[in-house]
Amino acid sequence: MKTINAIHVDETDNCVTLTDHAGAGDVVRFLEGGCDRTVSAHESIPKWHKMAINPIMKNGCVYKYGAVIGVASLDIEPGDHVHIHNIRSPVGAITNRPPLVPRPRRA
Repeated sequence: MKTINAIHVDETDNCVTLTDHAGAGDVVRFLEGGCDRTVSAHESIPKWHKMAINPIMKNGCVYKYGAVIGVASLDIEPGDHVHIHNIRSPVGAITNRPPLVPRPRRA
């Protein structure tokens, strides 16, 4: 068992980004509100991937950088890997994107 540092950006974030690979049972350490906090990884999580630090219910929002980055497709427990297998894109997530304009055809 080893200790892995993680990045927690905003107080609303319910996941952290790991700075190294974590194995099941490894302790993930991060700062939250200026205080050290730890959560044990439940499974193998690759470097730079996300891990839940709070329970996220199915259809609940996943927050990173203080923004919604996805919606849980199933219940996610603290210590779980947060990735495409358990989150989906939120409906209407990209609302400020300009409309697609077809490229002109060459003659």
